[in-house]
Amino acid sequence: MTTQDPSARNSGTIRIRVASESDATRSVVEATCFCKEASLSEVDTQAVATAVSELSRNILKYAGQGEIFFQRRVEGNCTGVLVTVRDRGPGIANIDDAMSDHYSSSGTLGLGLPGVKRMMDEFAIQSEPGKGTQVSILKWSDTGTRPRGKTLAGSSGKNTHAREAPASGKTPLENYDCATFVRPCPGERVSGDLAFVEQRDHLTILALVDALGHGPEANKVAERAGRILQGKWSADAGTCIRALHEGLRGSLGAVAGIAIVDHAAKSLRYVGVGNTALRIFGSRDSRLPSTAGTLGGQIRSPNEHRRAIAPGDVIVMYTDGVKDRFELTDYPQMRYQSAATVARAIVDRFGKNHDDAGCIVLRSPQ
Repeated sequence: MTTQDPSARNSGTIRIRVASESDATRSVVEATCFCKEASLSEVDTQAVATAVSELSRNILKYAGQGEIFFQRRVEGNCTGVLVTVRDRGPGIANIDDAMSDHYSSSGTLGLGLPGVKRMMDEFAIQSEPGKGTQVSILKWSDTGTRPRGKTLAGSSGKNTHAREAPASGKTPLENYDCATFVRPCPGERVSGDLAFVEQRDHLTILALVDALGHGPEANKVAERAGRILQGKWSADAGTCIRALHEGLRGSLGAVAGIAIVDHAAKSLRYVGVGNTALRIFGSRDSRLPSTAGTLGGQIRSPNEHRRAIAPGDVIVMYTDGVKDRFELTDYPQMRYQSAATVARAIVDRFGKNHDDAGCIVLRSPQ
């Protein structure tokens, strides 16, 4: 049975007891209504509702029952929604494992705690084995000036763990979530698309090459492009494109997009030739254009585009084997699912059935 304080909505806080599937469903409906009243966008509202679905079903799976609190937060001229989920279940013995993308909880949406964290502006978890778990998530509206820094504090106490930012000491790319997925044209065994990712110091190259045609001959061109780039790329995306252009002369030809990510400067430089796309979904959605032409044939002088990378931005590159007319509203889970899941989902959902399809996804750390 769902319990709700009748005066709670007026006071800005709602409590829901979760002890059954119907309670979990009710909590998702309440999350949607509460976010809309707080003026969150449609995408952010869906993200909170999805997070609540995951967390409420974790209650049922691991603790049997628990509580969910919805509270409106106001900082300056910005309004947010704070959701606190509590249970008195067995607790989490190893928070590091639970926060791993490879740790899953069957029977839920498969997002896990890392997916919930990626959806939110702030995330805090406290758990004590034998006593239970509390997860707090916070989403701010797009209107107003968002507060700087963290506003959710992890509690202290014996055997209580708070999970914050990624551990230090990692290489730049390890702090990012990066994945590629390439699918041959249906009926072919090999692909003419190449997804190439390589790191050097504080730089990472993301290169997506689409050889003309498909099948074995196109695959040979793609492999040739990989050999040109392997260990020889520079920090200048335009130079990399010109190297491909010269190296592919006499072949079927190809189109390509190359992004050089500077982890230290939190920025990227992009040059594209032909029907390749680079899109950034995040604090400010944008699309970086490519120049007409064919590598190994004729190209115009390529234009370089530079963009800052904000925390949580999702950078997506794909070949023309993927339908270009999709938006975040068509796939809102892109904001919080793992890069590997997103790369494959984009090809599966939006890939054309008569061409190779390739995709690279890079998610910047929160």
